[in-house]
Amino acid sequence: MRITRPQALTAALAISTLTLASCGAGDTAPAEEAGTEETGNSDASLAVGFAAVPANLDFTSTGGAAIFEALLYNTYEGLVRLGDDGTIEPLLAESWDISEDGLEYTFDLQEGVTFHDGSEFTAENVEFSLERLDEWTANAPENLEALESVEVVDEHTVTLHLSEPDYDVLFWLTGPEGAMFDPDSVDDLATEANGTGPFVFESYENAVEMSFSRNADYWGEQPDVAELSLLYYDDANSAANALRTGGVDALVRAEAYDQVDSFEDDEFTVQLGDSQGVVVVTLNSDSEGLSEVEVRQAISMAIDKESVLAASTSGYGTELGAPSVPTDPYYEDFSGTYAYDPEAAEQALEDAGYDDLSLTFTIPNRPYAEAAAQVIQDNLSDIGVEVTIESQEFPAVWIEESMTDRNFDLTVVNHVENRNMVNYGNPDHYWGYDSEEVREHFDDAESATDDDEHSAAMLAATEQIVEDVPGIWLYNPPNIVISRTGVDGLPQNDLGAGFDFSGVTVTE
Repeated sequence: MRITRPQALTAALAISTLTLASCGAGDTAPAEEAGTEETGNSDASLAVGFAAVPANLDFTSTGGAAIFEALLYNTYEGLVRLGDDGTIEPLLAESWDISEDGLEYTFDLQEGVTFHDGSEFTAENVEFSLERLDEWTANAPENLEALESVEVVDEHTVTLHLSEPDYDVLFWLTGPEGAMFDPDSVDDLATEANGTGPFVFESYENAVEMSFSRNADYWGEQPDVAELSLLYYDDANSAANALRTGGVDALVRAEAYDQVDSFEDDEFTVQLGDSQGVVVVTLNSDSEGLSEVEVRQAISMAIDKESVLAASTSGYGTELGAPSVPTDPYYEDFSGTYAYDPEAAEQALEDAGYDDLSLTFTIPNRPYAEAAAQVIQDNLSDIGVEVTIESQEFPAVWIEESMTDRNFDLTVVNHVENRNMVNYGNPDHYWGYDSEEVREHFDDAESATDDDEHSAAMLAATEQIVEDVPGIWLYNPPNIVISRTGVDGLPQNDLGAGFDFSGVTVTE
């Protein structure tokens, strides 16, 4: 067995737009390197196993990261992208310039780019796609709320005008918010995907398989594989068995943690990569008792995160005490703030006047969530809190009833979106957290002029969020990638954007 552990994503994951500008951002990939005419291995195919299931194909109106994880970088592309080490790289923009006041971003676009239906990609597509963010109802379009207007300078030049400087604007453009669309295709986003990427979407059988073929007219370097299939498994053991029996070539974000060590011969490679995931128990402040911060603090102290991690991931991952992850530049370890102390938790509940609390715990039917819920149910029982677990089909039922309708007392999910902590600045998010102080800290972070100022503001926001306990942050899971020997070039880090399979090579 070959187990590799990449260097943790360091400040590269958080290189600011200002730092990029000072380093000649966008000049790292000369135009002449794009658009090669290499062809891939026409006989190769790649099948990858996933756990989280896309509800449909439209990430502009449907929550859940599973949609854009599959489509972004493979079928849809943006002006920029995240490399596997977290650096911001050119994509549909071959270079860019940022004005000294940070209010104008001018992008020079790649030429000769077409959508899969043959229509040309130009600056007008950038204008259409980014101005359409106002119509999005999912996946945090407010991350680009500083975007005031888009100016088409010429066919291959576009300028974004901001209402105020935004430290992270380039970073957000690497994610789903930055995806480029063809105006004639947006009416069918739920069932069809027409992008500019290296793979053409072919079909999706719900919760079973999503199929792609190599884009023979791709403007960049052609993928080595001719066919790509993403297969979905609702059981971690089934996914592992599929890899053993040749049903898939690889598993990304593998959840059969107890079987990792069993892939111990030369037939497989195991990579332990970094992820942006935060497994968080959300406490609904509209529920009886949970509106009291003392109760939320007591519940947090009652949960044995070490046992949760052991049950959910066989110990793989990092315990958390806050909504940021170790690869964030502003990360600090808050795991000791409300450390496991059932006696103190029981006393805090009694002092708050809640010694007979009953709560409903809605969970997605994912193995990690089910395992965590059992531990948490036992933990809370120890302090006199009765917990009823209600399992919900994920994503469809959980997203509708828990995430959209907020019909829960407690719920848990692995949020894999990058820097999802900023959603604590949005009181309309299903977390329901409303803090003017935290929003001010986030505003300070956006308007920061250097890395230290940005990190200080984000840390201040983190401290206030931790104090208010709108959630209990359990752990940051690794991205475990297991593949059969002969499959190389798989993305080893889960960046909270798309899983790019265009660089994978497959040999027998």
